[in-house]
Amino acid sequence: MRMTPQIEDPEVEQDLLHVMLVDDEDDYHLITRMMLKKAGFRGRFSAFLDPDEAIAHLRESHEMPDLLLVDINMPATDGFEFLSLCAHEHLLSPANTTVVMCSSSNRPMDMEMAKQSVFISEYVEKPLSPDQFNRIAEQHARRQGSGKNQ
Repeated sequence: MRMTPQIEDPEVEQDLLHVMLVDDEDDYHLITRMMLKKAGFRGRFSAFLDPDEAIAHLRESHEMPDLLLVDINMPATDGFEFLSLCAHEHLLSPANTTVVMCSSSNRPMDMEMAKQSVFISEYVEKPLSPDQFNRIAEQHARRQGSGKNQ
């Protein structure tokens, strides 16, 4: 059975997208998978409970995800530290990867840090909805399309 996206005429070829999730909560991995299915996502999905494993994967694969969903509050390495390490090692590029910071709280300090980061495109309160995902995926596709025409 084919799932229909929650928005009309999506401009993005979701089967071409690679979405990566970095979140220490196993339950949120399941919730995210269900949301992606409901949104009609047919692309590649990789998920990591440990930011260090995600870093190792990015180092080894040399493949940047199109959309990166990152939790803020994780033990040992938080989402901001994870992104800082990715930037330092040139594992991600703001031109190629849309980073969405996900959090179960709306702490003003976290929201302000996310707003100031050149890597973070959006800050959302968990859980990410199918409509939010489709909107972010479309924005990513438009950015990629406009970047190719410059």
